[in-house]
Amino acid sequence: MSDKKENINKQEEKMEEVFSEIKEIYDNSTNHLEENIKEQLNVASDLKEELGNTDFDKNIEQLQALRDEISKLKSEIGKLNDMKDISFSSLIIKDVKAVGEKLSSLQTKAVDSIKNLYGNIKNQLSYNLTKVQEKFVQAKISIVKGLVSTMQDFIKNQQQKLNDCMEKLDGLAEEIKKDEKEIADKESTEKVNAAEVKTEIKPEIKEKEKSEEKEGEKPKEKAEEISEKSAKKEQKKTIKKEKQEKKTPKKTPQKTSKQVSEKANIKEKAEDIKLKRKPSVLQALKENQKKIMDSEKTKEEKAIKKDKGMEI
Repeated sequence: MSDKKENINKQEEKMEEVFSEIKEIYDNSTNHLEENIKEQLNVASDLKEELGNTDFDKNIEQLQALRDEISKLKSEIGKLNDMKDISFSSLIIKDVKAVGEKLSSLQTKAVDSIKNLYGNIKNQLSYNLTKVQEKFVQAKISIVKGLVSTMQDFIKNQQQKLNDCMEKLDGLAEEIKKDEKEIADKESTEKVNAAEVKTEIKPEIKEKEKSEEKEGEKPKEKAEEISEKSAKKEQKKTIKKEKQEKKTPKKTPQKTSKQVSEKANIKEKAEDIKLKRKPSVLQALKENQKKIMDSEKTKEEKAIKKDKGMEI
């Protein structure tokens, strides 16, 4: 583990060296570009003043815009120089590459501006110029040619250095990233193992605590068990008793001799009352028979009287 971290530290030191080289290339390139644009502006301004026409206004405008862009780029490179205390990450490398791309774009614009300037100067020779003006124009053409060749050599040289530095930077960044991942993976596995050990120890402690608690609670549990068993036994007895009571019919209580005699007297009195209230069956039959005989006798008497009347 310590070897890996030491290796990362060494790689970061190398990266710092490469980073310093890149920043130096950026500083040199922007300074050279700034000087080149300044020279172009001087040439365009001198020709405008000497020839007294507005043909170089567009060149001057283009070169001034380029000069402003170079100033902004220089401030961005200055911000990169302030990143000394920050550890290298993919974000910083992206910033470095972004500045490189802007520098390359400005160099392309500078080449286009010098090309436009050269074309415009050459076009001045087609005008009716005095000998002095013609010589002046030729001198400015020579200056522009020198600027072109200088820029060409400088950009080639700086671009080669920049490409080499960028390759080194990318390689080191990948290597550091790989080593950091290995260290992170190792640390995470160690954490997992430590957590597993803790989880293994914890159940053992818990089981011990539980066993101790159980041992302490044993007498209490026994007493509870005994009381519970006796309660269940009582419950079973009561249920059995209830079942037996349901099966056996209920016995009526035996009556005493006094109660029996009293009941008999009451019954006799009730019958006497009934007899008094209701006539006997025999008496009723006699009364009915008498009524029938009386009705027959009256019928016979009526029949005799009728017969007498008929005789009369």
